[in-house]
Amino acid sequence: MSFRYTHGEQSPSGLRGWVTDGYRPVPDHLRLMLEHLDGHSNYTYLIWRGADPSSTVGYREPATDSFMQAAGSADAMTVEVRIPGPDGESRLYTVGRPELSEASTTLIPINDTRAARVHSNEVFTVDEAATIFYTYYLTDNVSQPYVLRELDLSQELSELR
Repeated sequence: MSFRYTHGEQSPSGLRGWVTDGYRPVPDHLRLMLEHLDGHSNYTYLIWRGADPSSTVGYREPATDSFMQAAGSADAMTVEVRIPGPDGESRLYTVGRPELSEASTTLIPINDTRAARVHSNEVFTVDEAATIFYTYYLTDNVSQPYVLRELDLSQELSELR
């Protein structure tokens, strides 16, 4: 195993550090972190490219304003990504499957009092979210077949649970 530092993380318990393959391969590590989301006390997981991969604390400063985060539980979570849009400006997106979303929506808990409302095609299990996270880890982007829905940051993005 190598200790190649590229991405920082904030675990569901709030601890920050580098994503490494020191104990398990990175895909398994990402899945394990997402598996800890329970929708009751562990709500979110976040990764970003660290500014200084040569430093053991280089994760503290992000290299860019891009990141990927998940919220909810291992059975039902939402995935968001902040990446440059077509105009080069960073935008926040909810990741979804390409199928048409049903009219129904789901509330995904993001903390003790708030929840995000997402479409049915934007709700993932831990396995699918882990694949999305690993692709982001490798490419700093979201790949096919997933689609992105831009979030309007001038609007409230969550509601009371």
